[in-house]
Amino acid sequence: MMDDAGRRGRAPGGGALLRGLVGRERERRLMDDLLVAGGAGGAALLLWGEPGIGKTALLDYAAERAAAGTSGSAPTTLLRARGIETETVLPFATLGDLLMPYSSLFRELPGAQRAALESCLALGGDPADPPDNPYAACMGALNVLAALGDQGPVVVLVDDLHWVDPSSQRVLLFIARRLSSERVALALGSREDHGESGPRRSIPAVQVGGLTPEECAELLNGVGARPGDGPAGTGAGAPTVTGASTATGASTVTSTRAATGTRTATGTGTSDGPAEVTVAPGVLADLVRISGGNPLALREIASGLTQEQARGERPLLDPPSLGSHLERAWATRIDALPDPARRALVVLAAGRSTAAGPLGKALEAAGLSLDALAPAEEDGLITATADGLDFHHPVLRALVLGRAPLALRYAAFQALAEVSTGSLHAWYRASATPGPDEDTAAALAEAALEARRRSAFGEAALAWRRAADLTPDPAARAGRLLNAASDALLSGSPAGPQWCEEAVRITPDPAMRAAIQGLLGRMYTWKGETAQAYGLLVNAADAVRDSDPTRACLLLAEATAAARLDGHVPAAVRVAEESLALASESGPERWYSLTLLGGALVMAGRTAEGRAMLESADRHGAGDPVRDQQVYAIAGQAWSRVEEFTRGRALLNTAVESARRHSAVGVLGFTLAVRGELETRIGQWASARGDLTEALRWAEELGQLTCVSYALYCLARLEALRGDRVECEEHVARARRECGAYGIGCQEFHMTAVLGLSALAYGDHEAAADQLEQTLSLAVEQGIGNPEVVPFAADLAEAHVRAGNAARAGEVVAWLEERARETGLASAEAAAARVRGLLAGTPEEAEACFGAALKAHGRTTGPFDWARTLLCEAEVLRRYRRPAAARAPLTSALACFERLGAVPWARRAASELAAAGGLPTTAPSGGGSGCGSGSGGMGGVLGQLTPQEFQVSRAIARGLNNTEAAASLFVSRKTVEAHLTRIYRKLKVRSRTDLTRLLTAADLVD
Repeated sequence: MMDDAGRRGRAPGGGALLRGLVGRERERRLMDDLLVAGGAGGAALLLWGEPGIGKTALLDYAAERAAAGTSGSAPTTLLRARGIETETVLPFATLGDLLMPYSSLFRELPGAQRAALESCLALGGDPADPPDNPYAACMGALNVLAALGDQGPVVVLVDDLHWVDPSSQRVLLFIARRLSSERVALALGSREDHGESGPRRSIPAVQVGGLTPEECAELLNGVGARPGDGPAGTGAGAPTVTGASTATGASTVTSTRAATGTRTATGTGTSDGPAEVTVAPGVLADLVRISGGNPLALREIASGLTQEQARGERPLLDPPSLGSHLERAWATRIDALPDPARRALVVLAAGRSTAAGPLGKALEAAGLSLDALAPAEEDGLITATADGLDFHHPVLRALVLGRAPLALRYAAFQALAEVSTGSLHAWYRASATPGPDEDTAAALAEAALEARRRSAFGEAALAWRRAADLTPDPAARAGRLLNAASDALLSGSPAGPQWCEEAVRITPDPAMRAAIQGLLGRMYTWKGETAQAYGLLVNAADAVRDSDPTRACLLLAEATAAARLDGHVPAAVRVAEESLALASESGPERWYSLTLLGGALVMAGRTAEGRAMLESADRHGAGDPVRDQQVYAIAGQAWSRVEEFTRGRALLNTAVESARRHSAVGVLGFTLAVRGELETRIGQWASARGDLTEALRWAEELGQLTCVSYALYCLARLEALRGDRVECEEHVARARRECGAYGIGCQEFHMTAVLGLSALAYGDHEAAADQLEQTLSLAVEQGIGNPEVVPFAADLAEAHVRAGNAARAGEVVAWLEERARETGLASAEAAAARVRGLLAGTPEEAEACFGAALKAHGRTTGPFDWARTLLCEAEVLRRYRRPAAARAPLTSALACFERLGAVPWARRAASELAAAGGLPTTAPSGGGSGCGSGSGGMGGVLGQLTPQEFQVSRAIARGLNNTEAAASLFVSRKTVEAHLTRIYRKLKVRSRTDLTRLLTAADLVD
């Protein structure tokens, strides 16, 4: 519904609802606050609860408040729509309802966004060159609302989100998460049984519960009644409730249905007029208990009472469920209708449009007319809308269809198909087809292709699925199921694995089975079920190894990633070697295999061989950074793990910027997390926090549990280094809670390491040693031979030293020294020498060890570890009564820790410096691996920025204008402008040039 009187919702009632809404004080305050916040700068809210609980009434309330001008002095633009069950298969149906009246604003969008949005809404685009990502359309929709917001406050109300088509749902939730700087208020209503864990977690949400007993009595007594209003916490609806409490506390209920002349569950009503039933106080209490305070249920149950039940002379029978009681009451009314009315109701329930024109044509095709619906309207089952007829409550639509005989349903869908075209015709035709029919299946397959061309992958998946059901040939059915599962993966639907398994069971073709298992393995990898993914991918490769070695090569390369995530590094190396053996000498798959093998070898600690493979991959030629973004990320990660940070960062920057430029966000979360981990290592903590926060957001939006786990680990490690133990432990707890059940084998290796580091930072040495011993066991068990995959060994050894377990510390250091020699990594060598210095028995031995450590630090980049070595050296110098010698390293360590924002470490260094008789000063760091003044740490001015402010700063420093920066970061231009205002104030800069200069000095501009 558009503005205040669209085709599919109630028009505001001229203030009647403001007077008649019963209860809901908390929810009304929330809606008022939402409108105020939206007028000031953007807000979103999700209302969820059971059918009939009052969500629609609250959205009506918001519409009337907006129309009354309570959200601001400027005129409010009201956009309203409602999901309809029969429209869930139509791509972008709800989005079109909202935005089409404002299509003139599309021409102001950036080119890619305009093209994508117009293609999604079937307004343009080349079918031969469809948009390959839906996020440009999401950004386009956000910017249309932002443009409306420039003219005045905007209120967007969407009811029945659970019945909104998947593509529109994705756009609405994308917008809801990005309204912080827009003059837009967005309110969504949804069923509680919709599985809203994702939306409820990602946007503010409130559960709408039942009315209190007092409010239920007020509702039944008709206080503030508004006849004809919908079911929800108002004093209105069918039946109309009139009268007031009697002297005995009873309530009087009047049933308007009795006036139809038909006998209903209300009792003995006749055509002479409505029959009044007085409800005794005890009966009212039972009604409240049975209904749970649900306004719709309360009225429907009360109106169905017999005279004896209302007076308390016969008990009320508790229904098996509230829903079954409502269905029984409504079913009685439906069955009492004349046959033409029941048939016409089925057509109305089966159809997309409730407008009188299309509905009349469909009824005519069924041999009926709009007049056939008059008895249902008189009974209150349907109500008049601005341009047609609709059900009194959305639940009735499903009830009517569910109760209709099969022949009536087929006839209704056939009539609708006769008066429809395009995808809608295909769906109606499919609904009217009782069994396999290739012509109907082919029409649905064409509808699926059309949805795919519009990037409506959720709707495409549903069309492929139904087409498969109607496909007679098993091989063709398997192919369509594979297409359905592939589009389900792109849409984020969880149905893909089930469809893949069904397809595997019906196809004997090895190539098809391999393709299906490969897709299923990819799904399980991202879902976090890595062991199952590995088995599927290897089995698929084995099936086509002889007939299609290239496909087998690529499947084994994917299995490499699954094995690494599952914590089986030797298996990852083995399948990567098999993949490379199958790769052709000049084909593009060879670069892929070489990169995956190089990464696996590096992780296993075979760094020389890994380097050789990575070098060979570079010589072979790079892939496409958009299409092969994941491989770029793995290569960048591998180079960083052999201390080639500049090389790794260049690959990651290329992948990130290409993904932003082309709106290719499928693997962006993983790529940003890898870059954030690298930035943490080289001391650019402010930049790391920006990347990791964005990485987590994308992983959450795309439902990628493996990436959620990885991003949470990287954030937890950063917080541990900074000394925020609470945040660190919360990240770990969340990863275990949300991802632990899926068996991501490498997760505990990461999480125990970060908990140990956090405990060590706060002097809890026994706890640190306990956690880190688990990490060491897992490293050995999983075949992780590179000590820099997670640099835990030096932390474990130091924890044992400080806990008084020198012997065990020596054993750990020996393991680390062996790994350092085997890998040739300077950071591992430095860390081992540092702990040897702590274990030294003489000043001379300690001096030699710390000297060796600092020399090794000079060959790599790691300011935090360099400062830790200085701190440990100074502590040992003080122990040997050489405080004067300890002051210089302590001063440098303190300055580095403060620039980084490593709070507990800075506190420890300051305490040691005071004990050594020194004063904190700003000192040059000295040494190539130290903290220079240009550090991107969080202790300096850049640490004042929020993660998103930092990302905006980075985009501007790369030379992007505000519009380009907004498109790059998937936010609106106004959001960028608002962030820039705060950035300038916090950093005390006056221009983009000053900002660029500041970030360039911090080595944050590439």
